[in-house]
Amino acid sequence: MSEEDLIKHGFEKVVVTDEESQNGYDYFFYVKEYCEGITLHSTDSIDVKDDNWTLSSYEIPAIEISKKNHLAEFTKMLNNIICK
Repeated sequence: MSEEDLIKHGFEKVVVTDEESQNGYDYFFYVKEYCEGITLHSTDSIDVKDDNWTLSSYEIPAIEISKKNHLAEFTKMLNNIICK
């Protein structure tokens, strides 16, 4: 899944500066809250290779989405069943 795919799906870019993290570099990631208690976040930009981003959730650790069609299916399920 590309960075463009994340933007198209409404994910917000979160920039973390070296001043904030004090880890020696700036980085960013993407996040989107679907409904209360279900938020997806991407891997950090420093861990992305060949524009292949992966999504996961702190609330549901088993979730790992790396293909845009899986993100579309996940979003559809949430909108139809859970986040009404």
